[in-house]
Amino acid sequence: MVSFGNWIDREPSRFEYLHRIIAYLSLGLILVVYHFTSNGTNYQAYVPFFLIGLLLVTPKICRWIEFKYNKNFKTYSLFIIDIAVISVYLSAVHLNLVLTLLILFAILYVLIHIEIPFSVASLAGLFGVTLFYLCNIFIFGFGHYFEMPTTELTILAFLCMICYLGMGSLYQARRVQVALSQQEYYYSQMHRYMEFSNQLSRYAPLQLWQSIMKGESEAKIEYKRKKITVFFSDIQGFTELSETLIPDDLAFLLNDYLSHMTEIAKQYEATVDKFMGDAILIFFGDPNTQGVDQDAKTCVDMALAMRQQMKLLRERWLKMGYPALHIRMGVSTGYCHVGNYGTAHRMAYTIVGHDVNLAARLQSAAEVDEILISEDTYKFVKDSYMCAPREPIYLKGIQAPVKTWQVMEKYKAERMDYQRWFDYEYKGFNLLLNLDEVQNFEYAELVKILEKMIERIKMQQTLTNAQGVVKLRLEDEVILSVDEKQV
Repeated sequence: MVSFGNWIDREPSRFEYLHRIIAYLSLGLILVVYHFTSNGTNYQAYVPFFLIGLLLVTPKICRWIEFKYNKNFKTYSLFIIDIAVISVYLSAVHLNLVLTLLILFAILYVLIHIEIPFSVASLAGLFGVTLFYLCNIFIFGFGHYFEMPTTELTILAFLCMICYLGMGSLYQARRVQVALSQQEYYYSQMHRYMEFSNQLSRYAPLQLWQSIMKGESEAKIEYKRKKITVFFSDIQGFTELSETLIPDDLAFLLNDYLSHMTEIAKQYEATVDKFMGDAILIFFGDPNTQGVDQDAKTCVDMALAMRQQMKLLRERWLKMGYPALHIRMGVSTGYCHVGNYGTAHRMAYTIVGHDVNLAARLQSAAEVDEILISEDTYKFVKDSYMCAPREPIYLKGIQAPVKTWQVMEKYKAERMDYQRWFDYEYKGFNLLLNLDEVQNFEYAELVKILEKMIERIKMQQTLTNAQGVVKLRLEDEVILSVDEKQV
């Protein structure tokens, strides 16, 4: 047996048919009562049979229209059928005042809920008016219009209208309640999945996770060749330290170090590739990039911030009784292959290439708390950072000696104070200086030459007057007597 809850929770299409059954049966009942309580009626008692037959064929008509066309076309067709039924009904009751007002109110109720376009409503209205007059001419005849119905008929009409509107309103309220409960369920599920995705995102670079969530990239085996700035760092003597500390203390130091370094990398929007014990592999240039030169500068900025943060951590660890720890860092810039490597079931987002190995070798060759960069990285950052050249070194896996630079600090003064190229020309004076071409041992000789130039300019300044004329010595000046001045 179907309960009231099951009846009200029917699907919209099934409830729409049930609602139409209630409406057509109410119209049929009103017409039967009208036929037997009013004068001048003809065939009103036969209209309910027409409505019952229409209800029987409506489901098949709806399925055929929806299959042949679409759901909207089915809705418009049913609305036109309803207008035809109402036209026949109004013609049968001869536009009885109360019955007409109630049916017009019902039409307005339907229009509000199904949102019929103006063009379809206009076409249906024209069709309804035409059908109304045809029914008057050929079936029901022209009677007295706008009469008041009997008391029984008025009560019956209002009861039918209350039943129809109440049934529709109850169903709409129930659907709203169901929609709200579904919304709450979907919201809780979405919140749950977002928590899961946030937890899973900690096992992948943040930028990669965001790119996948936005639909900008897919989790499939692919890679591309890009110019990347690679950063590699580790803690000096960490392997030996692991032999002297208990596992809990070692885990605390490692997690404390990695959490602070990762937070700094996040601030500089770096892609944290992986942790290899105490070593960190970070790169700039994919999936987000600010340009090759800016990526290199941002990487060096990050390395300086990490070195500064390491000083604070070292002081804190010393106060806690742990030994002083220092880091070494290597930076290299060059073309690498970046993307997803592995299999369809298990893949890793990483970079491979010569400069990845070079950054690792530079890190191993760096001294305590030193930032060692390659020649290519130096070309991008030399105008913004003070770098000291190192002797070319031989690195494992690289045959030729590698020219490296040690990053000292970022220029804090104006860029002109640290520029490495001077080209100045004036009348009688021309200066061309390229410090990139000058070796360290040649600086003293350049200083001597420039000092001699300055002394010579100062001497020339003392020998000439404001007009640039050479001054005479005192014994060369002609002193006129007073008598000669009077002449």
